[in-house]
Amino acid sequence: MVSVVVLAAACDEKKTAETPPPERFASVKKKAEDPRANRFCEKTWAPNVKKFTPAQTRDWGGKWEKPAGWHWVNLWATWCKPCVEEMGLLNRWKEGFEREQLPVAFELLSIDESDAQAELEAWQKKNLPGHVSWVKSPADFAAFLEGLDVDKNAAIPIHVLVDPDGWLRCVRVGSIHQENYGSVRALISGG
Repeated sequence: MVSVVVLAAACDEKKTAETPPPERFASVKKKAEDPRANRFCEKTWAPNVKKFTPAQTRDWGGKWEKPAGWHWVNLWATWCKPCVEEMGLLNRWKEGFEREQLPVAFELLSIDESDAQAELEAWQKKNLPGHVSWVKSPADFAAFLEGLDVDKNAAIPIHVLVDPDGWLRCVRVGSIHQENYGSVRALISGG
């Protein structure tokens, strides 16, 4: 009973005429957005905020070299239907970026199990939009996702865009769609 009286007394505190009560939404402020952020990206970073750290990988046909332009990392697997379905779209986007002289290098980072090496080697011979590499272990994959600020249980495909200076700029968890091309183009062209 005593606590009810104390709480009631605390609620009856008199307001001074000098301090008007706050408006209903006074404390809600819209966060300033990076003007280049767009609806394609789930997470964005302004330039010079978060350095990109590549995953530990196994490579075939030569070690992946850091590209001169933008670096697009596509996390995928041969068993992932949406991942496989978007390969054709990624090829068309790569061709579109080349026509527009926008340098974008694609890296296809597979999370397939270690027993899928033969299947991955077969995939590498197909017309894929970029270099195929393979995450060394589930622990390396989890560490890579943590570096991207992505939940370790996130579903693939996952798309990562890194600017020419090696800064992480955009992460998308989920499939891409044709209507996303303009948003991605705007991000990488700086417009």
